[in-house]
Amino acid sequence: MPDVRFDTYYRYDDLTRILQGYAEDVPQFVRLESIGQSYEGRDIWVATVTNFETGDDQTKPAFWVDGTIHASEVSPSSTCLYLIHHLVTGYGSEPDVTRCMDTRVFYICPRVNPDGAELALADKPKFIRSSTRPYPHDEEPIGGLVREDMDGDGRMLMMRIPDPNGPWKAYAEDPRLLVSREPAETGGQYYRLLPEGQIEDYDGTLIHIQPNKEGLDLNRNFPLNWRQEYEQQGAGPYPTSEPEIHAVTSFIAGHPNITGGAAFHTWSGVLLRPYGDQSDESMPAEDLWTFEKIGQKGTEITGYPAISVYHDFRYHPRKVITGTFNDWMYDHMGGFAWVVEIWSPQRQAGIEGDKFIDWYREHPLEDDLKMLKWSDEVLEGKGY
Repeated sequence: MPDVRFDTYYRYDDLTRILQGYAEDVPQFVRLESIGQSYEGRDIWVATVTNFETGDDQTKPAFWVDGTIHASEVSPSSTCLYLIHHLVTGYGSEPDVTRCMDTRVFYICPRVNPDGAELALADKPKFIRSSTRPYPHDEEPIGGLVREDMDGDGRMLMMRIPDPNGPWKAYAEDPRLLVSREPAETGGQYYRLLPEGQIEDYDGTLIHIQPNKEGLDLNRNFPLNWRQEYEQQGAGPYPTSEPEIHAVTSFIAGHPNITGGAAFHTWSGVLLRPYGDQSDESMPAEDLWTFEKIGQKGTEITGYPAISVYHDFRYHPRKVITGTFNDWMYDHMGGFAWVVEIWSPQRQAGIEGDKFIDWYREHPLEDDLKMLKWSDEVLEGKGY
């Protein structure tokens, strides 16, 4: 069995070595294939996991699993590796695993977006949403704050810059925490809060964050209700225009035994179901009931609430999300599909509530203090 750790984010070559190790060490359970190449020419690996002695994979009902479609969301790759490991090591000792391996097949793609993840994990990382392909323009952006790892520690954090006109001040009881300055407040030490980086062509007044030349969002490039750039940024020039999404959709469409799927993302600690652009009332009642029943079981296992993207996970109250994996998988391919957003620091810190998106816009001071306390006690302060 390959040497694999689940507390490590692997670069592409190491991830490839681990996947090849499973295929070599337990060929009766794992076969590995490339379903296509990324924009930069990296293989997009899919592990077919089943007990091949009980039948060929395409003769069994199948479940699709993928991870890391978004560049910096690298923990889903670890999740997919863990699933592979659990299936092959649990065979013969865990009845449910044994039954699944004998009668079902899992198609597992640990890294849909190898180029973006490689950039996020680089010695000098860059934060992008998805693919490394320039889009919608190829020219270099000009001016503004360029986000980069200034101190060479392999992370891009935040900077507080002293500024008499800044909107933030240090919290008196814990100066690590910044709180809002009152509108008419004067006479104190105030700050701007900016991403780690350096400013180009500063005019002395305005600071804007320089946009990335790589403006794609691969999880907007799926065929269902795809929309143009002016309607939804990052969706690409046409549906499945990006090689990574073309590879995934072609594989799934070519395997009619696939009955459902789960795409792992980071973060929020929720189980997301279709639709992203329609109310539950538009879904066939029988399908909605089934989604709700699956969601109840998912919540029972993980503790994550199961919610509708449209009703509970919109980034803006007047905007919807389309061209996504789970909507396409459900509506076009007829499979019950989920996006699993793993990892919720807030819930770990004891913060309850159902404002998964709104929380980042505004939340009470008490929540920040809980986050700091949890970081100090559980993460040895590394979460700050």
